[in-house]
Amino acid sequence: MFGLNNMKYLLLSLASFALVSFAVAQTQTVGVFTNSENSFDGYTLYAPIPGFDSFLINNCGEVVNQWTSEYRIGLSAYLLEDGSLLRTGQLSSGAIPAFSGGGTGGRVERFNWEGELVWHIDWADDTKHHHHDIEMMPNGNILLISWESHSYEEAVSLGKNTNNTQNPVWCCTIVEIEPTGSEGGNVVWFWSAWDHMVQDTDPNKPNYGVISENPRKFNINYTSGQGPNNGAGNSDWMHCNAVDYNAELDQIVISSAKFCEFWIIDHSLTTEEAATEAGDLLYRWGNPRTYNRGTAADQMLYHQHDSYWTEGGDIMVYNNGKNRPEGEYSTVEIITTPLSEDLTYPISETESFAPSSYSWRYPEDFDANFYSQNISGAQRLSNGNTLICEGAKGHIFEVTPEEEMVWSYISPITAFGPTVQGEELGNTSVFRAYRYGPDYQAFAGRDMTPGDIIELDSWDTGCSTVEVIAPSNFTYPSVYPNPSNSSFTVYTDHAGLASIYNIQGQLVECIKINSEQQVQVGEKLQAGYYLVIFKDSNSGLSTESRIVKI
Repeated sequence: MFGLNNMKYLLLSLASFALVSFAVAQTQTVGVFTNSENSFDGYTLYAPIPGFDSFLINNCGEVVNQWTSEYRIGLSAYLLEDGSLLRTGQLSSGAIPAFSGGGTGGRVERFNWEGELVWHIDWADDTKHHHHDIEMMPNGNILLISWESHSYEEAVSLGKNTNNTQNPVWCCTIVEIEPTGSEGGNVVWFWSAWDHMVQDTDPNKPNYGVISENPRKFNINYTSGQGPNNGAGNSDWMHCNAVDYNAELDQIVISSAKFCEFWIIDHSLTTEEAATEAGDLLYRWGNPRTYNRGTAADQMLYHQHDSYWTEGGDIMVYNNGKNRPEGEYSTVEIITTPLSEDLTYPISETESFAPSSYSWRYPEDFDANFYSQNISGAQRLSNGNTLICEGAKGHIFEVTPEEEMVWSYISPITAFGPTVQGEELGNTSVFRAYRYGPDYQAFAGRDMTPGDIIELDSWDTGCSTVEVIAPSNFTYPSVYPNPSNSSFTVYTDHAGLASIYNIQGQLVECIKINSEQQVQVGEKLQAGYYLVIFKDSNSGLSTESRIVKI
């Protein structure tokens, strides 16, 4: 007779075999890959580019809150202190045919914590169009980046070299909007790069001057980081992609990917003053060739994104590395600006703006596996770690100052919705991501109970390095009968998720179980051995493997 000890040995062997088969058969493609105890514990907000939703997840990838819009993300989204979501929306491509560049948005929306749309504005017509980014100011107003279209004839009248395309020129503008009611708003401040041009092609036209003697103005004939180019005709010649506001300085920083620079302008001016020489650039950094005070060797930024002030007053950027001479490598860098006591940024008569290089960089040595040619961003966390969004890959990860990766996550959202764990990925790109600490004001008094993970047919991943201690009253679920005849029952007094895998490690059934519920599962399972894993919703604790024979 087959004894009890032999049965226990068989089940243990089957459990080990099932777990090995499971590991071999399944390859993780999305969700949380790493979650170390050295990561910053908090909640990460991200809005997948292919989708309509914005997600707030905990470090285990479980959704704590979710907002849904009728519009695809126009790239940026932020969680405000009152718990509301401020996001951009992408108007349909045919709505405003005059603008079709990368990062097109056109709409700004605000949702409360419960997901109700409480305010919106559409900033798009034949002469202007919002794109890429927005910024909530302390006074409740909103800064947005906008294209301002100028005809080919206007550009030529300001000294632009002729070209064969005769395209209009889209200029970077920063607009401050005071929201009104549930829709629309008033323009209370405005700055346009168009008011700060210089050209050296025709002394009979306005703004003629020596480019190198006007480092705070824009050379209207500069193109794509390669110097003056008479044949260039790309309308989106600046491609600004980020805006940030420093209330202490009353200054604004703007990232321009095409110029490979970030710029700082003075917000303390009136709109009228901002259109004069007083509104010229306070500071610029990344590519001195834009004002003829450097060579290719002096260029430091390459199609960068997400320039913003850190708490220490420095500027952090995601340096994408597109067309970097050393190769396709991305880096995240901090630049310490030469800010004077009078809140200005001095420059000599012949040199470029200081400093000559970054003060911090990740990774210090280029990594061929770290590269995103577009989008992307980074955030310095309060514990000294850095959260990085490698946007094109949808990869969000956290590193320590010693460059140890302590948290890693890949977005599971594609244009077709959540992807199935283990399947080959499509476009899972993410513009940026932000981590908010548990003490962030938006969470005060909120129900932060985590829900499900986003990816489909997944298994317990990512949180194995985090010790979860079972409550003193926790009882593991029971699975019976075992062996069973075509079906079996999972009973528990805790709400959770029962996942059933076959001997090849394939997920064959997944059932939600409510508190104090007895659920019959496996009614359609074929004869064989099955692995049952139950995950408790409250504690996140998973049972040990349970092998069931049918």
